[in-house]
Amino acid sequence: AEPEIIPGVGKGKTSTGIVGLSVDHDAIPKMIVKYQALLDKMAASDMPPEAEYRKVVTAICNYRIKAAEENPDDPEKVEELCNCGQVEELVQQADNEMIVLDMYLRERWWEYVKDVPIEYEVDPENDQDGVEWDQPLEKNAEAKA
Repeated sequence: AEPEIIPGVGKGKTSTGIVGLSVDHDAIPKMIVKYQALLDKMAASDMPPEAEYRKVVTAICNYRIKAAEENPDDPEKVEELCNCGQVEELVQQADNEMIVLDMYLRERWWEYVKDVPIEYEVDPENDQDGVEWDQPLEKNAEAKA
């Protein structure tokens, strides 16, 4: 039996609420294809695996592909996991990233990125009002109260 279609949800979605961005009930499979295309293009390129841009884009692609593959019939769950908009926007983001990747590869921008030594010494007198960055936010709120 076909699952019940609920207005405004999943297959019952009729609008993204974003001008110029139509509902796409095939957005999840498109996400998988487009994010995989980004991974494939980087793998076939001469961009070094240790390039920071490549590491970040690879992590995002792998995460979004996994979210899409594990929830193929639940666009709301994919949106919740990815936390970067509606599935239609995630497809659009993949398209935009492909444009950036093409520029990055053409201009060989990784060759211009240099490691910069970071000097940092903790100053207990100037320590962000006693915020403990390795503690949950609730603990810091309690400490300030």
